[in-house]
Amino acid sequence: MENGNSYRHILKWGDKHEEGISHHMAEVIKEKFDLSDADFKGKHLPGTEPVKLEKPSMLKPVQVDFFRSVSGAENIQTDDVSRARFSCGKFYGELLDLRLGLVPDPPDAVVAPRTHEEVKKIISFCSGEGIAVVPAGGLSSVTGAVRAPGGGIALDLTKHLNKVLAVNKVNKTVTVQAGMYGPALEEKLNRQGYSCGHFPQSFEYSTVGGWISARGAGQASTGYGKIEDMLVSVKVVTPAGVIVTRDFPRMAQGWDIFRLFAGAEGTLGVITEATLHVFNYAPENTTSAAFIFRSFEAAVEAMRIIIQAECGKPHLFRISDPDETDIAFRTGGFEGTLADRALQMLGFKTGSRCLMFVTVEGEKDYARFVIRKIKRKARAGKGLYIGTSPVRKWLEQRYSSAYMRDPLMDLGIMTDTLETAVTWENLLKVWKAAHEYVARRSKAFMMIHISHVYENGANLYFTFLSPMEKGNEKNDFTTFHRGLVETILEHGGSISHHHGVGRVLGPWMEGHLGRSSMELLRAVKKHLDPNNIMNPGGTLGL
Repeated sequence: MENGNSYRHILKWGDKHEEGISHHMAEVIKEKFDLSDADFKGKHLPGTEPVKLEKPSMLKPVQVDFFRSVSGAENIQTDDVSRARFSCGKFYGELLDLRLGLVPDPPDAVVAPRTHEEVKKIISFCSGEGIAVVPAGGLSSVTGAVRAPGGGIALDLTKHLNKVLAVNKVNKTVTVQAGMYGPALEEKLNRQGYSCGHFPQSFEYSTVGGWISARGAGQASTGYGKIEDMLVSVKVVTPAGVIVTRDFPRMAQGWDIFRLFAGAEGTLGVITEATLHVFNYAPENTTSAAFIFRSFEAAVEAMRIIIQAECGKPHLFRISDPDETDIAFRTGGFEGTLADRALQMLGFKTGSRCLMFVTVEGEKDYARFVIRKIKRKARAGKGLYIGTSPVRKWLEQRYSSAYMRDPLMDLGIMTDTLETAVTWENLLKVWKAAHEYVARRSKAFMMIHISHVYENGANLYFTFLSPMEKGNEKNDFTTFHRGLVETILEHGGSISHHHGVGRVLGPWMEGHLGRSSMELLRAVKKHLDPNNIMNPGGTLGL
């Protein structure tokens, strides 16, 4: 474990433990990027220096005294480490800054309110004083959405606003404070026979408020929906006043106001509470299946037919493209085995074959019925059923796979992700164009998968790796990243499917949505936040 006062302690994902690279993965990395054993010794830009900020806190003593009077002195931090920790999320560019000893956008203070009423007082005061406010949860944003370019305060919602307020068994809902982490919520619900149904890769270190603010999705979102589909009502503190929506199942009274805050990324106010649908917790009923297809095109066509068949939805529904499938087989020790050779003889060749994973949850008879239908349709699409263990093994490493980024960056390897929503008619076009773009870079490699599926389309999730340009790491990444975003948009993809927009993707918002749509967003922003204190500085292109 690194020094708790170091940049590395801040940039490390999750519980801060040091994660190594497996033998199989190391062999892949050596082959792809011409590395030797010597390259695995030492760390490139380790970030082990103590944190020292160049920007002093700009809050006046009287302003700090106000926050202390509201929330208590123990809930106000102005030290360099606290300010640095709340200055960024987990976007690659932010982690690179930390490795370089840079904290360009720290807040002036971190404030941890204890109650909804304290949030009201803080927002009212900040609006009057012109102090920027950045709501903060688990800091797992990968879009630059929690930076503080205008200084001000980071509002830590995790320290106190982290409780389940009510589980309504009649309405089958849970009311929860915004700063509650995923595992704590799931544990509370499981004890009462329910599940939250929302399991993003950041699940272990992300919060309910963050899920809503970024319009997140989880591994089972094909079945349960994205977070906005689970959202019933919210309580939000805005500079213009408190908005509390009701938990009616549906309404016809104008707009669904609560949906304004799903995807707002803290630009309109602070979500303090939310009511969500919950789902029956019956893991013993879950059925699963893994298939292999001879090509990505065949797997995609089978996926489209299955989701459009109206015979019930899978919950986890995932395809790995040939590059991701090959890496999975190599790092899992499958390549070269007797089973691998059998698949090759049957025409499931390295470089073209694709894995499909499926799970179905719910009532036992329903789950069995749906998985039977999926098996039939997958086989009709020339997919080969290969059992359930590949699904189980993937689920076992679902969250820990994110730990790989830190040791890869230690090796001097640039690695980041992008994702997009795309219609079926454009999906293969975007997939091919993205691979072609990455192939133009020397020693670059990309894996793509589909993990959230709808009747009219799906998402594509891109993970790219390439050696950093030593001494020019930031400009190199920024240029490459920008080109990939523009390639995705040019060929029919959206800016984002579930990561959100933040400041990283904000520059493309108006061109993507159109001028009139952006004017509407700005009008809502101006009404609820007339002094522009809520997460200002380019979030959502505002």
